Amino acid sequence: MTIALIILHAGPDVEKSRADTAIRLAGAMLADNKDVRLFLAGQGVQFLQHTNTTNDSTRALLGELLELGLEVQCCGSSLKAQAMETLPAGVSKSSMNGLSGWISTADEVVCF
Repeated sequence: MTIALIILHAGPDVEKSRADTAIRLAGAMLADNKDVRLFLAGQGVQFLQHTNTTNDSTRALLGELLELGLEVQCCGSSLKAQAMETLPAGVSKSSMNGLSGWISTADEVVCF
């Protein structure tokens, strides 16, 4: 099975089009029977916050993709910078070392 890695560092409110595209692409890749991994860094970790914004549909899609098997890891330093301590089910804290390992095993890497 093809392993696809999407790295998202654009936030949901600042750079809407890139962030929305990354999440939708993850769904399309899952539909193509790829093993999809999403690494959130920088402002990208804000997708894990439950806030009422115009991007609630993107956050909802991320939740659906988690239920369908999307594997999500987050940069620990980015979580700390955003003062985020609680992660939703299916999401784990990681590091640049973890990202490096994911890059090494991925067949496809896309950055947003």
